[in-house]
Amino acid sequence: MLQQRAEDLHERALIGGVFYLLSWLLVAGYGGGWERHPRLSAVLVLVFVVLGVSRVLLRGWARRHPEQAGLGMRRQWAMLLATATLWGGISGWVLLDPAFAGAHLLTMLATSALAMAFAQIFAVNRRIALVGTGVLFLPMLSIVVFTFGQPGVALVLLLNLAYLVAVIGRSHREYEGKLVLEQQLREQRDRFATLSRTDALTGLANRGHFQQGLDERVAAARADGSALSVAFLIADLDHFKSINDRYGHAAGDRCLREVAALLRACFEECDALVARLGGEEFGVLLAGGDAARIAAMAETFRARLEHAPIRLADGSHFEVTVSVGLAQFSPGTHRDSDALYAAADEALYRAKTSGRNRIEMAA
Repeated sequence: MLQQRAEDLHERALIGGVFYLLSWLLVAGYGGGWERHPRLSAVLVLVFVVLGVSRVLLRGWARRHPEQAGLGMRRQWAMLLATATLWGGISGWVLLDPAFAGAHLLTMLATSALAMAFAQIFAVNRRIALVGTGVLFLPMLSIVVFTFGQPGVALVLLLNLAYLVAVIGRSHREYEGKLVLEQQLREQRDRFATLSRTDALTGLANRGHFQQGLDERVAAARADGSALSVAFLIADLDHFKSINDRYGHAAGDRCLREVAALLRACFEECDALVARLGGEEFGVLLAGGDAARIAAMAETFRARLEHAPIRLADGSHFEVTVSVGLAQFSPGTHRDSDALYAAADEALYRAKTSGRNRIEMAA
């Protein structure tokens, strides 16, 4: 959300600088500033150009360093307030100098317009919007009230200031509501994305996510010739149907969750993709590593599961074992991910037909 605020601020700050410059060119031109103060007028033009360009450069810097969103926002706010303060000082000087009489009305119109723009555009931060609007508007208002002696104009300006304060409040509420809505939409999108990749019962990757990872890693292995080891703990949890029949489906679900947790724990140090492939079948995908090491890890999982009974809420418990088929990718043997999957599946079949609760390596 901080990055969103920063991006919004930098986007809103892009075009405002040029209007300060144009306003000063008009005031100096109609008020004779170029004739009486040529150097100062030129310096002010240069300062407004620098401040305007700095807004654009800050946006580019912020995009290159999104991790420093807070610093970028502070710098941009400082630039915006410096510009507003400069214009507030200029408007006060022009209105107090009788030589600028021809540009007094123009100055008040420009100041009111700039203050309105600041209030509407930068209400993303209510406090700073109030400060920026104040430094723009209050010098002009003070001079009209205490120097010009025109109560009607002063009253209109006071009403204008009250309206600006109301605009800031409303715009800020609308912006905060928009931010909250966007955050909720992002969270909902992320939640749906997670659900689309995750098995709801175990919290592991689902088959679709696993298949995508398998396809990508096999393609990468074919491209660079690296080894890809796939341990398919198609842990057809031996005789799992009898667990459901004897203890009920709730016990079966508990068994699957505990098996998933143990599987994740046994392979968590290997950056492995662990998934529930369906039913009581699980898969583990590892990139790199030799088959003997992966087989040893699979054996650790098999042995730990064999000696870790599943305990139920009523105090009863049951044992569960697993059969494992393991295959390692070879460009000369496996044409694609489907062939590798089939090799692991065939090794699993041999493990189950050879007595279960064992590991078989694909030929």
